[in-house]
Amino acid sequence: MKPLISPGVYPDLSNEDYHGSQGMSKTKLDLFSNDPSALEWAKNCPVDSSKLKTLDFGDAMHAICLEPDRLKNDFAVMPKIDLRTNKGKEARDEFVKENAGKAILTADEFKKLTLMFDSVMAHPYARMLLESPGISEQSYYWTDPTTGVLCKCRPDRNIFNTPLLCDIKTTESLRKFKFSIEDYRYYVQSPFYSDGVTLSGEPKSKFVFLVIQKTIELGRYPVRCEVLPDDVVSYGRKIYKQDLYNYAIASDRDQFDGIFESELSNSLERKISGY
Repeated sequence: MKPLISPGVYPDLSNEDYHGSQGMSKTKLDLFSNDPSALEWAKNCPVDSSKLKTLDFGDAMHAICLEPDRLKNDFAVMPKIDLRTNKGKEARDEFVKENAGKAILTADEFKKLTLMFDSVMAHPYARMLLESPGISEQSYYWTDPTTGVLCKCRPDRNIFNTPLLCDIKTTESLRKFKFSIEDYRYYVQSPFYSDGVTLSGEPKSKFVFLVIQKTIELGRYPVRCEVLPDDVVSYGRKIYKQDLYNYAIASDRDQFDGIFESELSNSLERKISGY
């Protein structure tokens, strides 16, 4: 059974309890907006638990930046081992067994992770976001004033005594991050989080993306801090409010089924138009 949560601020709620709790998150809103049936599918679809601890480099980056204790507890760094030999393979298997339940980082991956973190700390504004008094991974729950839907968010970092919320993103290229803003609906995340934390009693008006490039460029891992333009944030706010309204209607009618016409390739559309 999902934990019952009331509107408010929960500084000590675990990540697992947050994700298992009731409330409309931005991730769930994305699922619903794309296909109402996907929300029900996500609730009931079985999970391959053996894949849950595969390395997510973005998660490791979050841990080293925001929760160093979790980096120690949830990740293990495998020493360099010659896997061409039976002895090396046995050593690898023993290491994995000793660190059961943890995500395994190779020595090269850990080196890359620490270099990326050092790149973040070399950036003056990014360093300020991480070192200023604040709190990481705090959970917020609020009731949407228009629809009455219980919503939730968990910002990467809330900077005390400022209007700032911070979210860490990794990307293959800073130049291509603009496409991620649309593809992953970050333009919705920005107002959804800011509005939610504000409704929880902490006014926040600026949502900063701390973007870290995962590929090396001139020997370095580039870092940039970005905020979305006001008109983009306003558009994202309009979209998430419409999504919540549609969700509220679907909930009242208990209608989460969905069937769609197939999207056609350009070549097939041309054939049909000439039929």
